[in-house]
Amino acid sequence: MSEDSESVGMAAQLAGVFLAGGTGATLRVLLSGRVEQALIERLPFAGVLVVNLIGCLLIGFAAATISAPHWRNIVLGGALGGFTTYSAFALFSLTLIESQRWGVLATQIGAHLVGGVICVWAGMSLARMLVPGS
Repeated sequence: MSEDSESVGMAAQLAGVFLAGGTGATLRVLLSGRVEQALIERLPFAGVLVVNLIGCLLIGFAAATISAPHWRNIVLGGALGGFTTYSAFALFSLTLIESQRWGVLATQIGAHLVGGVICVWAGMSLARMLVPGS
């Protein structure tokens, strides 16, 4: 493969990551906003939790089924990287600490960490059941 074709391949991959990341971020804003409106009284910041758990399920499925490095970069790094958000989780955790809402903080941290690992496992398990050879 020539240096020019490698450059074109990398440029196309980066464009794919860019577009997928923007799409993932847009979907995150839309979904988390809807969930937040519906659950704000019961669980503050529930939108971020729902988005991150869905993202964990999807990343588990994608990690088990996508082997081509360029597609892994586009889907896992771009789309799902844009969809999920650790920084928002960290920010609202600090907000809960500052307002001394320890019960909500513990619920959110536990749900993100334990729920996230369970969702990645569930996504991988689902992929192995549905996609031969994954």
